[in-house]
Amino acid sequence: MFRIGEFSRIAQVSGRLLRYYDEIGLLSPEFTDPQTGYRYYSAYQLPRLNRILVLKELGLSLEQVARLLDQQTSTDEIRGMLTLRKAQIERTVQEEMARFRDIESRLQHLDGLQVPDVVLKAIPAQDYLSLRDVLPGMDAVRRRVENIVAVVPHRIGKSSLSTIAIVIHSPVYDPEAIDVEVGYLLTGNVPDRVLLSEDHILTHHTLPAVDMMATIVHAGPVSESHGSYGLLAQWLEANQYLVVGTGREILMQLPLQGKEDEAVMELQLPVTKRDSSAHFL
Repeated sequence: MFRIGEFSRIAQVSGRLLRYYDEIGLLSPEFTDPQTGYRYYSAYQLPRLNRILVLKELGLSLEQVARLLDQQTSTDEIRGMLTLRKAQIERTVQEEMARFRDIESRLQHLDGLQVPDVVLKAIPAQDYLSLRDVLPGMDAVRRRVENIVAVVPHRIGKSSLSTIAIVIHSPVYDPEAIDVEVGYLLTGNVPDRVLLSEDHILTHHTLPAVDMMATIVHAGPVSESHGSYGLLAQWLEANQYLVVGTGREILMQLPLQGKEDEAVMELQLPVTKRDSSAHFL
């Protein structure tokens, strides 16, 4: 057996925590010397201590931990609970990293916007195989793109597919409810309907032609596209253009998992020249 200091080093928890667990009856020493008061722990108590620590990491109170230990919750049950908690933590980390990248990107634009490389062009009518839905955030949009890219080419082949196009239909940006259409621009014939899943079907229709589309190429994480939109807005305002319809995003190079920095997309906004006699309040 091991004295409390030795056991704390082996288990890598503080002696203060071990004393507290002893006081509340959660983990008592294997033996306490009645003459010296020294606490002695056994290596066989390590699994119980590890269970306590794991259950605490799951966010349970010590009272809940004690009940689960008394109920002799199986290792498989605890492993399942820990796996779920691990997934929740990973999702939180991803969300915080996305916020960090957004802040970092916006910091780069605090000193003013750069000179944008904007191209005006006419866009012909385009065949489009797509699915429109209201999605809860840009991560959901990214997953929808990944799902379509993973499924559709295998269902109908790649020969008739061009690039992924995203149409944002939301009149006002709402990060928690984005009315978005995602699909492939087409170069050949495809079925009128393509099953993505039981609840989701892509339909074949036509994106209308646009006489004048202001475009700018964004290279880098999709989460930083606001910077390129800002450059485009600066150019439109300086050159007296008004946005007159729904914008599009053409993914020229997909933001693959782990390679988000390598994404390349063309941001497109339909515009018209503003009447020079008009005045804004």
